[in-house]
Parts: sequence; C-alpha cells; structure tokens
Amino acid sequence: MRILHLCDSLNPAGLGGYESIIHYLSKTMAAEGHESFVATQSPYRNSPDSVQKQNYTIFHLTGNFLEARKWEFYALPEEKREEAAESLFKSTDITENVRILTDQLATLIREVQPDIIHAHSTYVVFNRVITELRLHSELKIPAIVTIHGLPKPLILPNGKETTDYKEFVSNFGFDLVLAVSENVAEAIKRHLDSNLHEKVRTLYSGIDLSVFKPLPSVEKQWDLAFMGRLEAMKSVDLFPEMLSLLKPKFPMLKMMMTGEGSLKNWLFKEFEERNVSSMVEYHGVAETEVVPLLINKSRIFLYPSRKEPFGLSIVEAMACGVPVITTNVFGPREIVRHNFDGIAVPPDDAEGLAKAVESLLSDDELRKRIAQNALKSAQKRYDIRVHAKRLLVIYQEAIEAEKK
Repeated sequence: MRILHLCDSLNPAGLGGYESIIHYLSKTMAAEGHESFVATQSPYRNSPDSVQKQNYTIFHLTGNFLEARKWEFYALPEEKREEAAESLFKSTDITENVRILTDQLATLIREVQPDIIHAHSTYVVFNRVITELRLHSELKIPAIVTIHGLPKPLILPNGKETTDYKEFVSNFGFDLVLAVSENVAEAIKRHLDSNLHEKVRTLYSGIDLSVFKPLPSVEKQWDLAFMGRLEAMKSVDLFPEMLSLLKPKFPMLKMMMTGEGSLKNWLFKEFEERNVSSMVEYHGVAETEVVPLLINKSRIFLYPSRKEPFGLSIVEAMACGVPVITTNVFGPREIVRHNFDGIAVPPDDAEGLAKAVESLLSDDELRKRIAQNALKSAQKRYDIRVHAKRLLVIYQEAIEAEKK
C-alpha cells in the first residue's frame, strides 16, 4: 500500500507529537512492505523540493510561502513581531495559498499515486485543499485525518480571531476522523454537525517498543526529567515552587529538562530567585534519537500538563520503565492508572507534585512496582505494530468504501 501523509506544518527541528508518530509509523509500515510519503508546506523559502528519509520521502509544497513566512515571524523577537506582521502577511494569504497548493497537491498525487491520504491535524490549509479537490472531483482516493490536539485559539492572516477546530469543521472533506484519545473525540464531536459524529473514531497512538525500552546498563543520572515545550499548558511554571518544596529533604536532587518555549527565560530566572538553579540541568532541544537514553537516565518522568490531548511522552517514559507523574485530566487520565502504573495529581498543584515526587524518591519498592506496571501497560496497550495493523484495516475499509 502507498500512503500519503499530509501535514499543514512540520517543525523544521523535527520535533513534536505527530512528527514522531509519522517517523516511527513509516518505519513500521516499511517493515511490512508498505510505502510512506509525507507532503507538507515548505518551512523555508529555499527548502528542497523533497527530502529522503530512511523510510519515507518528505515533499515540500511551496504554495505562496505562507508557512515559510510563519517561521520567519516566529524567529523574530516578540517585541518585533507586531510590526513585522504587516509586511509578512496579507489578508488574502490563505485563499491564494490554498489555490496554489491545490494544483501542487493534485500534481503530486498523480506522480506518487497513493492508495490513501492520511492527514494530520490539517486545521487550516490542507483541509481546504482537500475540500477543493473534492469539489472539482479531482480526488479519487479516500482521505482520512487524525486529530492530535485539542482546540486552540488562532488568528488568521486577515486578522480573524477563531480556533483551529472551527476552521477545520468549516472546511471538512474527509471520509473519517481518527482522534488520539476519547477526550479529543468528544471535543471534535462538539464542533462537528451531529450527522458527522459517526465519522469520528478513537485510535490511540502507538510507540516503537524496539526504541523506547528499558536500558538496564544505563546509570541513573537524574532524579527527575521533563521533556516538552516550555509553556504554561505543560505546567513548567510550577517547577520552581516544586523544587523549592523538595530542596529541604532532597538538597542534592537533580532535574533534567529539555525543550523550548515562551516561558524559558522566566523559568530560569525563577529558578535563580528561588535558589534552586543548581538542581536543574538544561539540555536544550533534544534530538529524537537521544530521547530514549535521556528518559532511561532518569528515575522519574514529569508531565503535569494542564491540558493535554493524549500524552505520547507519557507512554514513551512508561515503555522505558520509568515511573511517570502526570495530571488526572484530559488525555493523561486515559493512560495512567493512579498508584498502579503511574501517579496522577490534580492540575495546577505544585505542592501535589512535590508530594508525589517525594513519595517515589523515598520508597524504592513503590517506584520499582509502578515502573514495572508502567512497562507492562505500555507494551500491552501502545505497541506501534498493533497500531499499524489497526490503521491498515481502517485504510482498507476506506479504500473499499471509495470503490462502491
């Protein structure tokens, strides 16, 4: 089978949830003899037309370079963005971009000849492109979409304030919607017309258990680890208070952090002010290949999000046999069973986080038991090979339905 994955955007740094999912899914599909391709917008004005990865090819479609201009915008200091926006964007950008991309995607489909299109969180751009291709009867294959996130506010180039979900449902041309959690499925149904609810299915993401696994020979280097965006949604603003609460009992505690985000400067300033900066090792943006090693070097993995559609990083840590402390809301509550294969605390609770950390660091047997249960849960529920088999069944059903 030939599968064309479609993304409005791919992070140029190769980070993020669905970038990782596509990467490992394509590897799994290739082992079964299936071919994967990825089409996305060019992240730079001089991006190559295509990039060959080990198990898939990425095609960069230029459109009107709206995506490249977006990354130029985000590269600017925040104080310069408002002024730059007027010269970088214009009100007709999306209409013009979709028009060009519609022709470019139609050409690519003719060249690649995929059996199915699998879009990923195409909220604004490629959902419009798919709709255009449907309207003009230029799409002869099924198109399904996986929704990886929860609704977020959005400002379009013309200044319109909206949400990504509203834009998605206003241009809906897909045969099926796969939600990464029940929480996401419920959220998308609230936005879709009731007659489309039957098109929504939950399919939990899988991880590569040959990559994310315990490494017994690796020494533990850090007591705590956080790997994610340095944003309020991830509750990183709770870490300075949490560490100050833990310091009296664990003065030698070490926490490893990776990631970038808008709270980075504030966060490290707060560590300094609370006199806990010596407890933190910051490793910048981690390359995908080293993530399993960094997890294995940690005793506890922290992921206390205020709002999380699923929590792929939680599953990755569980598969490495590292106990996770997360929150009991949204997607994480569908993954972790409190005090069995993880610890789930209320959101927005630095004291609760500190108590959970203390309970695991003070009790080796508890930490070992939860780690073992977490490993078994990840292996049983989130094997990407099982996920791929389920996807192939869905693909085949969609292909057969298209022929009728």
